[in-house]
Amino acid sequence: MLNLKINIIWVRLLVASAALLLSLHPAFANDVKLIASAKQVVGVGERFQITYKLNGNGHSFRSPDFGSLSVLSGPNTSTSSSIQIINGSMQQSYTMTYSFIVQANGEGEITVSPASVVVEGKKYTSNSLKIKVVKGSAPATNPSASTRSNSGNTRTGNSRNSGVLQNDDVYVRAFVSNTNPYLGEQVIVTYKLFTKVGISNLMMNKGSAFTGFWSKSLMGNKSQLKQSKQNINGEEYTVAVFARYAVFPQKTGVLTIDPAELECTAQVRVNTQRKRSNDPFEEFFNDPFFNRNVRNVETTLRTKPINIKVKPLPQEGKPDNFSGAVGDFTFKSSIDKNKLNANDALTISFVVSGKGNLELLELPKPKFPSDFESYEPKISSHIKTRSSGISGSKKFEYLAIPRTPGDFVIPPVIFNFFNPTENKYYSYSSGEFKIHVDKGNKNSAGITYSSSAQEDIKFIGKDIRHIKSGPYDLKPANIFIFESNIFYILLALPVVLLVLIIILWKRQEKRRSNISLLKNRKANKVARTKLHQADKFRKAGDDKAFYDEIAQALWGYIADKFNIPQSGLSIETVKETLAGKGAGEQITDNFVNTLHNIEFARFAPGDSGGKMETVYNEALNAITQAEKALK
Repeated sequence: MLNLKINIIWVRLLVASAALLLSLHPAFANDVKLIASAKQVVGVGERFQITYKLNGNGHSFRSPDFGSLSVLSGPNTSTSSSIQIINGSMQQSYTMTYSFIVQANGEGEITVSPASVVVEGKKYTSNSLKIKVVKGSAPATNPSASTRSNSGNTRTGNSRNSGVLQNDDVYVRAFVSNTNPYLGEQVIVTYKLFTKVGISNLMMNKGSAFTGFWSKSLMGNKSQLKQSKQNINGEEYTVAVFARYAVFPQKTGVLTIDPAELECTAQVRVNTQRKRSNDPFEEFFNDPFFNRNVRNVETTLRTKPINIKVKPLPQEGKPDNFSGAVGDFTFKSSIDKNKLNANDALTISFVVSGKGNLELLELPKPKFPSDFESYEPKISSHIKTRSSGISGSKKFEYLAIPRTPGDFVIPPVIFNFFNPTENKYYSYSSGEFKIHVDKGNKNSAGITYSSSAQEDIKFIGKDIRHIKSGPYDLKPANIFIFESNIFYILLALPVVLLVLIIILWKRQEKRRSNISLLKNRKANKVARTKLHQADKFRKAGDDKAFYDEIAQALWGYIADKFNIPQSGLSIETVKETLAGKGAGEQITDNFVNTLHNIEFARFAPGDSGGKMETVYNEALNAITQAEKALK
């Protein structure tokens, strides 16, 4: 029995090898065609896909002229192949797909010129495309386009892909820490992305408006998505938090957090299904090794609206001078001096620390004696934003200047707040400040000094200043610069400078005229500058900006080094150019592999920091090797 299974396996391998060899013969080749397809009507600002399908094994793909369309991604290459033997007759098909993600920028009709590709030494050209860009959203062209919802999100997708991308493949959800908070209580809103397929080009189109809330982002300036694994209904998902906010309701009643909207491109592997037959080799040839396809699916993800029921603060135990502070706080007060001379300055400081609506917090103003001159407070905040919410401290500094001597008392400052966790009001008192002021001396009667807010202190006690006395810098009379040597030198200097500027400008213009040579010389320098900038993003953990900068460094190096326009850049162009310039097969492969690795590394599962370091080293090595080989 074992020998029989081994023989069957050998027969399958021999048949597969023979089929592949026979398919290469011209007698088995179908008519080769390169077909372009895209939406015919799109809206201004809409992103859509342009696809080129080739029923053959091609190379040297030349991108078309996209006109005013902005190319966001591409060409992205995928392949699909299959072999069938039915009633002794063999059928083989092979398809290559080149896709671009583009964006329409303005109204009008755009013509996308034909693309070209080489198959077995012969060049094939695609059809051209005419795309109409209209204002607003494009009209629906297929009744099967639909809106789908799942697990707290909705997704709108193109009907071409609705059978490929399932509802639970990728979705977003919004989570709130408390759906029934008090007025002014801190609520954390977290937006999470769940995916079990590869995604790229993630972009938030519209964030929640938070109407009726005061909000602050807890993500800072970093756009890095921290990934984790989570098992949901027996399937493993990659989960990433793409936004987190601390929101504070500013009125009672039911408030709604509007949906957030994202766009992304999902990478879905599709296995072609065929009717089963009695052919004993059909299962073998339908194996994914022979029949595979990866499709890029553009999709829009939306969270569901969330209703928050805001409770009013309790009236029981509410202090009369309550100013709206809600959270868990501590209160400290200090004075820099309680003994001073008249016309000297003192500073009283109040510090509120804790967790809650710190940035909205206000304190009662101290009541200074009538003999004191006081100023508006200097307020400084040290706010920390963490995933748990907003915390930190807020400092109020009051500057006052006593104008007359004597003993004075500043009444206590009372700070009240409501703690929503304990459902209780708290009050803190600074205590009274006793100050002794001595009579000031004559030298200090004019200007006073303090450690803070010195710009607010006025000069008092003197309306008229005395005439300046002391040594003067005197010069001889009746000496003029007119008709002197310096006069003629200064007169001729502008003419000399003008001549020098014209000479230098002519030389610089001559150098700039040779743009190709200039770009070639600066290609390596420009690429390394971008790599240096990418390394800064890597150290800062900003993976989106890192991958954008790395990609621009590699593509820009090839474009500048060989004077290739951006529209003509593709993987095949890079291969041909490097090979044609004698870069060597290994150097060419390293360069091309690095370009491939950048495209999907961003959202691939795993350690983001480790991936960025690996991609950075690969890019640096690829440019260094290419520069050495091309000198």
